[in-house]
Amino acid sequence: MGAGITYWLSSHGYSVLLKDINNDALAKGMATIGAQYDKAVERHITSKTEAHQNFDRIHANADPVPLHRRDLIIEAAVENLTVKKQIFADLSARCSEDCILATNTSALPIHELAEVVTNPGRLVGLHFFNPVPRMPLVEVVRAPSTSKQTLATAIRFVQRIGKTPVVVKDSPGFLVNRILMPYLLEACRIFASGIDPVQIDKAMLDFGMPMGPLRLLDEVGLDVGCHVAETLIAAFPERMSMPPLMDAMIERGYLGRKSGKGFYLYNSKDPTPNPDALQLREKRDAPDEKIADQLAHLMSHEAARCLDEEIADSPETIDFAMVMGAGYAPFRGGPLHHADAIHMMRPDFYPTLQHRTG
Repeated sequence: MGAGITYWLSSHGYSVLLKDINNDALAKGMATIGAQYDKAVERHITSKTEAHQNFDRIHANADPVPLHRRDLIIEAAVENLTVKKQIFADLSARCSEDCILATNTSALPIHELAEVVTNPGRLVGLHFFNPVPRMPLVEVVRAPSTSKQTLATAIRFVQRIGKTPVVVKDSPGFLVNRILMPYLLEACRIFASGIDPVQIDKAMLDFGMPMGPLRLLDEVGLDVGCHVAETLIAAFPERMSMPPLMDAMIERGYLGRKSGKGFYLYNSKDPTPNPDALQLREKRDAPDEKIADQLAHLMSHEAARCLDEEIADSPETIDFAMVMGAGYAPFRGGPLHHADAIHMMRPDFYPTLQHRTG
């Protein structure tokens, strides 16, 4: 994510210091950014001259450097609260009091990071979605300590870099990932019960999603998805739990595209079901419509809970965020709009949502 954010900022005229404690990680990040600029030139998104100028705005450094003149620092380290706290304690001690500190965490509680920051009013969440160049949404996460000035500055910054900000409350998983995670976990359970992965993904493609849930997990990485799921499961144990199959796949190294295999194999142009993963489950059939209903139902219910808890300010904001951040089928209008539409046609299907959305 750090490389994707750096690429995007440099392409929008910002000078960026890319920091990591590991030189190999920095070199890999710079290579990734260079490849992104090469693709942009090939696709006529930018000229070769502009690409070189933008790339030259990036300065990579693994050594300690002065930070007192930095206006904004975005942390994009591994999803580990202890690691992030160490980073923010160090940043807080080394940068100026008015430097805005932002975290790109996808699920961790920002109010706990604020505990180690002097002047915690300057701490805010800026949750970019992957891949950064293609995803238009940024969740601007407001912690209890975040000042109005910091929030306003963060919103303007997101707009200046050509992204769409959605302000959400600091809560486990924030908005998009919280609604998406029950859907992904349930897709794993359906797979474990014996349904073919292609059928599960096709059902949601037919529903209007840009990618099926199992392919999405493979792209994100099952280990990364597991980290986000653990945060949400700890917060909502009464309705979320880890499918045993997910743990089994991670133990075997089936992490998705980055490891060459997950729910699918990635040793050819077109991914094919991973036969080793198929051995971990039973085999049965289910209608595509039933699969889609089951998975969409979970997203709508979690969206309604987010509305009740005022994670975002309106049903329209929640629906908009899901369309822009998760690719929720645009023609269905979002999970809350879809629930309303289904309730009108099938009142027994979403009976508990009507008082929330209708």
